[in-house]
Amino acid sequence: MNEKGNDIFIWERFRQGNRDALAELFCKYFSELFKYGCKFTDDTEVIKDTMQELFLDLWHQKAPPPVNSIKAYLIKAMKYKLLKVIDKAKKTSSIDGHMNVNFEISHEAFIITSEEGKRKVTQLITALEKLPNRQREIIYLKYYLNLSYEEICDIMQIQYQVARNQISQAIKTLKQIVGGGFLLWMLLHLNASTK
Repeated sequence: MNEKGNDIFIWERFRQGNRDALAELFCKYFSELFKYGCKFTDDTEVIKDTMQELFLDLWHQKAPPPVNSIKAYLIKAMKYKLLKVIDKAKKTSSIDGHMNVNFEISHEAFIITSEEGKRKVTQLITALEKLPNRQREIIYLKYYLNLSYEEICDIMQIQYQVARNQISQAIKTLKQIVGGGFLLWMLLHLNASTK
């Protein structure tokens, strides 16, 4: 059974009342959800609290919905909850200076050992910072989390063609900044570092 099929099997067990299945999903996706949350804010306590709230909400849900992609469902739910928390914090008088909604991709997203690789990653991060927020997020979802266009559309609430256009425009911009060969290296490395 592939990973997606295994996730759906676990989700169906959860839907049938097996709460241990939800714990399995929490353990499996904790790291990815946490890293994704770090793209929106560097307040790790807010991220952890939001993740716990997400899974508690699922725990208390009387009839969890059937889901085609557990990973995309959890990422979308995490993003929604986290952006709500960030928005609420901005509206209160005790705005935390660490709260932001600027999607960031850092050096930690890459597993690099050589000095040449580290130099290339620094160039890439600089290039990615020149992209608009939505394009940075879509690059992260597509090439770091290996999500399909359909899953990306669901998470970002955009149409399929918009997602494809955003990826295409982001890649075109990155090619102009860093060169095509380097961009290919980056995309291959990004996919390899997530396995």
